[in-house]
Amino acid sequence: MVSNPRILVVGAGAGGLAFALECATRGTKVRIIDKRSGRSVIEKATGVAAGVWEQLSKFDISPKTVETAIPMRNFAFYDDGELVANVPVPLIEDNPPAYLYPQGELERHLEKALSIRGVDVEYGTEFHSYEESNSSICVKAQTKGGESFALGAYDCVIGADGAHSAVREAAEIPFVGRNYPGNWSVAEITTTEWPENVQAQLFLQTNGEGLFLSQPAPGLVQGILNGENAAQQLTALFTDAELRYERHFNVALKRVRTPKKGRIWLIGDAAHVQSPVGGQGLNLAIWDGVTLAEALLTGDSKVETILAKRARRVLLFTDFDYRMLSTQSHVIRKARNKYWECAAKHPSLARWFFKIISGIW
Repeated sequence: MVSNPRILVVGAGAGGLAFALECATRGTKVRIIDKRSGRSVIEKATGVAAGVWEQLSKFDISPKTVETAIPMRNFAFYDDGELVANVPVPLIEDNPPAYLYPQGELERHLEKALSIRGVDVEYGTEFHSYEESNSSICVKAQTKGGESFALGAYDCVIGADGAHSAVREAAEIPFVGRNYPGNWSVAEITTTEWPENVQAQLFLQTNGEGLFLSQPAPGLVQGILNGENAAQQLTALFTDAELRYERHFNVALKRVRTPKKGRIWLIGDAAHVQSPVGGQGLNLAIWDGVTLAEALLTGDSKVETILAKRARRVLLFTDFDYRMLSTQSHVIRKARNKYWECAAKHPSLARWFFKIISGIW
């Protein structure tokens, strides 16, 4: 990397914002574009790992400064409507492994911190194509009407533009893996009936469906289901529920074999997608962004391998979680439930699980 690099970030989600923020904090000029007209109002992920808060603390973004972040201290696990375990969540390095906080709110904090440092997201600017030479990469963008125009020349381009990445497609980087079966759904409600001493609940069923509930903010409950009726199940559980939104989506387990091709780097969902079980998508995207920016600006040549290795490990973990959630095997379900029963009595048994959740490894 040259001493004063010209960097373009495509995509203003959590990963792209974290990358740009690290660059701006270090005094490196960065430009960030996004094809959306503005920030999404859908909250998406709700769990922010301790390791991510540690990375963001240098930008004065932490559970203390955002104030409403809810520490994860208790996890209730049900199977076919019966309580299996109420698990006390162990501390990891003297801190909760994760805090519940809406992704949309966290992204707004990241964008505000970036703006304070003199960089504003250029919404309504969509990546179109690029041409790479020995000295730079020239990028074209396009308007909503489809008309392309030159965006400028850069030393590198960071593709942080999601699972259907236009940057990845333009670079012809293979995205390998498989799709999970069926449609998933996520819904959010307002309710006053959430139990005070629980931060997350998991409702599993014999048919392999699993509903994960969390409280991203007081009075709000989000449910993610590997099925099509998350809203229906939420409103059945909470009698005073008022639906804020429901959306349906497909889930895949895919990644690029390496996040780099020429002057192109991919981070976040552009580089890897996984099951939402385990809550790692948002956290891995932010980790990618900060880690890559630090490495590029300090000349760490090992970062390509580091990013790929962590992505592989996280995807293995989320796939294991998904398999345990969706299994219809009586034997595996019985063993899974017995494990969590024991973990409720001896939280140290679940320490490995929550350490991975924390991102501190």
